[in-house]
Amino acid sequence: MIEELIVRVFTARNAAHLEHWRTKSFATHEALSDFYDSVITALDKVVEADQGMFGLVNVESIPEMKQPKSMISLLESDLAWIGKNRKEITSNIPAIDNLIQDLEYVYISALYKLKNLS
Repeated sequence: MIEELIVRVFTARNAAHLEHWRTKSFATHEALSDFYDSVITALDKVVEADQGMFGLVNVESIPEMKQPKSMISLLESDLAWIGKNRKEITSNIPAIDNLIQDLEYVYISALYKLKNLS
């Protein structure tokens, strides 16, 4: 499960960075910059906590990432997936759940900026 979270976050980060270069909207440019600068730091904390509890992640098992069509729908989809799979991702460990909430905040903040400020 942690491997799929990694794929989803890396996909979102890469898509955000590419869209950041393409957009003509300053607000979108800044929102995406904030997202891709913050999301890997938040994910890193989740993965390191997971590895502390359950062992190293098998990075060879991580599948190829696909380019999304819409940043907003990608971020919304990832948030829904994280919520649906929260118990399995965290194994009901409160510290890991807190880190997942920090990761969700990065997504929610980007969605706010992209939907309301762009």
